[in-house]
Amino acid sequence: MHASAQDKARVFRRAYLAEVETTALTVLDVGSAIVDGQSLSNRDVMGNPAWTLRGMDIEPGLNVDIVVADPYDWREIESGSVDVVTCSEVFEHAEFFWITILEIARVLKGNGLAFITSPGGGPRHRFPVDCWRFYDDAFPALARYAGLSLLEAQVQWVPAYRKGIQWRDSSAVMQKPARDTGAAHADAMRYAIGKSLRAAEPALAEIEASKLAPTPCPLSAIPPLTGRNAFLAREAELLDGESMAMRKTRLVLRQLREIRRIIATPMRDLHL
Repeated sequence: MHASAQDKARVFRRAYLAEVETTALTVLDVGSAIVDGQSLSNRDVMGNPAWTLRGMDIEPGLNVDIVVADPYDWREIESGSVDVVTCSEVFEHAEFFWITILEIARVLKGNGLAFITSPGGGPRHRFPVDCWRFYDDAFPALARYAGLSLLEAQVQWVPAYRKGIQWRDSSAVMQKPARDTGAAHADAMRYAIGKSLRAAEPALAEIEASKLAPTPCPLSAIPPLTGRNAFLAREAELLDGESMAMRKTRLVLRQLREIRRIIATPMRDLHL
């Protein structure tokens, strides 16, 4: 993950987890592996003696505690077992990200929180694929699709960070509503139908199984929350005292660096 994405994880923690810093929580970091050439992770941000942190990915590696056999069916993680999901710079690599959001919703407890960030722009970077970019309306739509309450969403269009501004982080915080039996049954149907649609033929057996009475979803110690516009506030903080001329100068310098990179790169290797 890049530095601005990690900074947004800190913003999320300060804004939404301050009231439960001394409460026992389970935190799942989706796509946690630290790959070659990188060193930053959400584990650095979310460390807390009261919290249990688990890193999940599709292959063993540094910072990975749980390896899932199927990236779109996390059978290794029980439904309603997680208080907080962090997922940074993963959705662009998920071929079926609409299933990823369903799995996040499934593993969350009632009132559990999801923090997600993924590029709204930026160069191609395959791990092992790079499929998507997310604009302002993307995460609000995904929250509705997964039955989650959107607390806030923002794309970092303004170059508030001095490094990594090419990524234009798209970030969101979502909360899973506490569900009664009827709503939990609807959730089970939603997850089964959504997950079945990645194959050539729908997995009818999964859909039939979802019609069984669902297990009640445990409640997290996190209370119901309202949006706090924390990402916008952080943007304003970073820009405080910086003139428009200074901001434009940084943008021009960044574009000049990109021009130098293009000139030095063989045409066959350019991915713009």
